Amino acid sequence: MTWWSGTALVAERSLLETVRSRAYRLITAVLLLASAAAVLVPHLVLDRTTSYTLATVGAAPAPLRDALSAAATRQGFTVEYAARGTAADVRTSVRDGAATAGLADGTLFTGTGVDQTFSAVVAQAVVSVETTARLRAAGLSPAQIASIAAVRPPLQVTVGRTDSGERAAVGYGVGIALYLAITFAGGAIASAVAVEKSTRVSEVLLAVLRPSQVLVGTVSAVGAATLAQVLVLAVPLAVAVRLGYVGLPPVASGDLVLALVWFALGFAVYAFLFAAAAALVDKVTEASAAVAPVTTVLVIVYLLSIIVVTGQPTSGWSTAISLFPLSAPLAMPVRWSSGEVSAWELVTAMVLTGATAVLLVGVGAAVYRRALVITGHRVRWHELTGRRAHRRPAHPA
Repeated sequence: MTWWSGTALVAERSLLETVRSRAYRLITAVLLLASAAAVLVPHLVLDRTTSYTLATVGAAPAPLRDALSAAATRQGFTVEYAARGTAADVRTSVRDGAATAGLADGTLFTGTGVDQTFSAVVAQAVVSVETTARLRAAGLSPAQIASIAAVRPPLQVTVGRTDSGERAAVGYGVGIALYLAITFAGGAIASAVAVEKSTRVSEVLLAVLRPSQVLVGTVSAVGAATLAQVLVLAVPLAVAVRLGYVGLPPVASGDLVLALVWFALGFAVYAFLFAAAAALVDKVTEASAAVAPVTTVLVIVYLLSIIVVTGQPTSGWSTAISLFPLSAPLAMPVRWSSGEVSAWELVTAMVLTGATAVLLVGVGAAVYRRALVITGHRVRWHELTGRRAHRRPAHPA
């Protein structure tokens, strides 16, 4: 049996046990419903066509109606018209809220505390209609008038921070989701390792497999199961954002995809630490205390990512936190969504985190290899660092 085939057997066994559990299926179903709700509920509740009412003295002129109709088609709203007898009636309608805006005797009435977008559109339409009328009176042909109307303002380009607050909110949510996913996955790994050691299942496995095979197989199974849940949550949201189905900038879909990469890197950094810490215990009830140092690091990293990076993404501390390998998986997605991170910083953070993950795999495997075969008491540090290595059960002949 090759190393890879043995590892695959352990991973398959652990993965089947995880997927078949009722808790895993329930959590996956809840995540799917949450993702669907995040897409559908705002669309059903908030996606309503905006309607405005314009009050005028008598019927609104046809040219004004045409101009407002064209603007409404471009901007996605509807316009209703209310005919009033006098300018005073128009003013009263706007004051009482019966109309969004009112037009009478060259005066545009707008209400207080209401959206002024429609008023600006009406003002622009009035100017356009009046300009067209004067150009015709001056003798210009319809083609000449159309060419003047076709003049557009200069292209507007936003410099500096180009990303919206909605995208920053996505980054904030990604940071929370990654923290929870890595924490829950680490807890699952610690529980699996502690149960196998306390029930002596690990001794049976070590009779035919190497410790590294058991370790990598267990971690791979939990990682695959957790990644499937993260995909269930993230993919529908990313597709909906990309298609413009929810009120978020399309660039946020890339942030969600990038979150999957950071989950893989963050999981690789912390998973083997959780496994190694859990291998130190002799009873399942001791697992929580054993992994407390790893969990504490995760909590500190999470708080720094949410408080420091979210508040000041361009500060020196934020830059350091987003590049440091242990904090980058949570901090960099949050900072990246602010639009203040260059591509080289992102790549550097990924490379450093990946290299650290490889290093921690070796360290975790070394601790796991020695601790897993020590039973009867909680493993002490001198038993891991001493010169006398504990032998694992011999392979059968």
